[in-house]
Amino acid sequence: MAKYIQLYLDTDFILPIGVGDSGNINKYIDQQASRRLWLYFSRTTNNVIFDSTESNRANFVAGREGFYGNFWMHIENGDKVPGESYKYIELLDLSRIISKLRDWSNETIFTETPEIVLNFSTVIPVKARKVFAAYLEEKLGKIRSYSIELNNMLSSKVLYDNQTLSPSFGDQLLIIQSVGYDILMSTLTWCGDQFMQGDEPFKLRKKGGEYLKEALAKMVVNRYEQSYHMLLPVQLENEYHYQMQFTDEWLKERKGDEDIWIENFHYSNNLAKFYPPIQIDGKQLNLIERDSIRNTINAVSKYYRKNIVNKHLHTILVGDVFKEEVFLKDCVSVTSSDSKYTFFNDNALQEALGRYNVKYSYLEEDLVNLERIFRDKANERSRISAYVHNAEILASLSDGVQSAIREIDSAVYTVNDRNMNLKTSWESLMRQSKFDNASELIAQMSISDDLTISKNHSLDILKKIERNNALLIELQQLQDVRPTIEAIRNGGQRLRELNAKADDLKNLPEILRATIQKYRALYPQYKELRQQFDMETTLVGRRTLVDKMKELTMETMPVIDIEVIKGNVSVKLISKSGFLGMGVKKSIDLKLVLDKPLPCRGVLVVSPKVITCIPEGRIGVYTIDVDKGKENTVVELNVDLQTLGLEKNAKSLFIRFWPHEDEKVPINRFDISGSGTIIL
Repeated sequence: MAKYIQLYLDTDFILPIGVGDSGNINKYIDQQASRRLWLYFSRTTNNVIFDSTESNRANFVAGREGFYGNFWMHIENGDKVPGESYKYIELLDLSRIISKLRDWSNETIFTETPEIVLNFSTVIPVKARKVFAAYLEEKLGKIRSYSIELNNMLSSKVLYDNQTLSPSFGDQLLIIQSVGYDILMSTLTWCGDQFMQGDEPFKLRKKGGEYLKEALAKMVVNRYEQSYHMLLPVQLENEYHYQMQFTDEWLKERKGDEDIWIENFHYSNNLAKFYPPIQIDGKQLNLIERDSIRNTINAVSKYYRKNIVNKHLHTILVGDVFKEEVFLKDCVSVTSSDSKYTFFNDNALQEALGRYNVKYSYLEEDLVNLERIFRDKANERSRISAYVHNAEILASLSDGVQSAIREIDSAVYTVNDRNMNLKTSWESLMRQSKFDNASELIAQMSISDDLTISKNHSLDILKKIERNNALLIELQQLQDVRPTIEAIRNGGQRLRELNAKADDLKNLPEILRATIQKYRALYPQYKELRQQFDMETTLVGRRTLVDKMKELTMETMPVIDIEVIKGNVSVKLISKSGFLGMGVKKSIDLKLVLDKPLPCRGVLVVSPKVITCIPEGRIGVYTIDVDKGKENTVVELNVDLQTLGLEKNAKSLFIRFWPHEDEKVPINRFDISGSGTIIL
């Protein structure tokens, strides 16, 4: 792996790391324990040298002459430093930022001319990036690539650090970043294989710690002005900004509601004169901080509710504002109730830079690609918006299907369980032909409103599935979406089955009423046939009447008493010599004689083994069916023993007369003599 420096470039600062031959990461940190190279400048006593320090920011904001900021805006416009021949871009060299990077590179990755990888914050304009890259390549080393922007890099780091996070189509990350004096909020949406950013980041003027510092500076200046009247009204605003650089020191000893003392105060227009200490109300400071935080947190919460429309996967917090513990906790409370968040301080940002696998490309390629992305930003946003919308539809369908299944399944179970005993009682009454009582039971059966509501809900979901069928077919091409789509389709089938059950339950009372009406109308015919049955003496006649009565009532049919069927089976073993007296052929003569007509079919069985039931398919068993209803039945047949598949050592045959296995008419018994085992 080649040696290179990787830079994260934000509104106010540069954050470097170095990567050596073996891939080892070296994090930049100066003698003051700062990891940043600040992009706020001031002239030193040497007229051709500038400082770049954090303290310059407060002086620049205060409007003090000789302090310079808004670096990216000025290099985009090609501006010169006021009153100088130098351009703003040259401040990188004049402030020794270039030499600091070169010296650090030589010390840590042992090269004075390293390759450079640039990671720009989302807010830095394309033109400013190109100017910066060209100047840095001229002064420091070859620009290898732009790599990726911060949001994409940090989302990759979060997935790497949280192995349990498995994003599905449409899952969203919320990124909140403090940039200068603003907070940027944006979302990334998982589009099947990567996170993609949709709309431009939403800018919010941050309050909280900075707001408290501004309020404290105003309080202090106003208190001194009450006594000394050193400033004109038009000078107050600049003085407030100037004094903000000292507020960190003033607040260092702050404890709860205790008052704080302001010491060593001086005006910006007279640095040598110090004024007596004053006391500031600690409770008032707490109220100011709490109110300012609340307003900002409400704005963050509003953005979250509006823009996180699918599953919230994680929150990424970046920037100094989240060093304020109260602000961080409040921000997390409205965006990540499950505590799924990561705060990237400077050290963590450097780790993220080191984690990212830098791509091998040329600056020219990256510039072309970057310009294409910015030029096509509207189409890109439209595409991401479509992803978000489609994922929202998918999630809505999935949740809707599961919710509808739970609702209608519960309603079907409740109604079915409630009416089960009533239906059983109804059937019992119908078997007694108690039609009026059965009708009263039907009146007690209820179809709950829940069943109707849940079925209507399920029908709405099925219509939505049908309307979005083309979208489901399209999205099925994405691997991680397929299980969701399959679950939606399976859920739709389950809903159709439950709807059918719901219809059955809703229609049951009418079906039962129609059944009562039918059998009530047929009841006189049934009673007439029943009387005939009671007077009938022949078995055939009673059987005929039973068959007719079955169609007229739900009452249990009377049992036909069948007398004992007597009969006899005779068996005779026949032996015959074979051709020319060779071998012996054996067969048996069978004769079955019955004294009465059979009430059902029967089976005459001849088997080489004793069996207790006729095997399926009657394999290895010789049988003959005997029809029912014949008077004085006589069955005669001759069976060749070879057809029975007898074993060579078989000594006997098993002979039996049974009811046919498909016969359902009740039989008392057969009393057939002669059945049993025949010795061969």
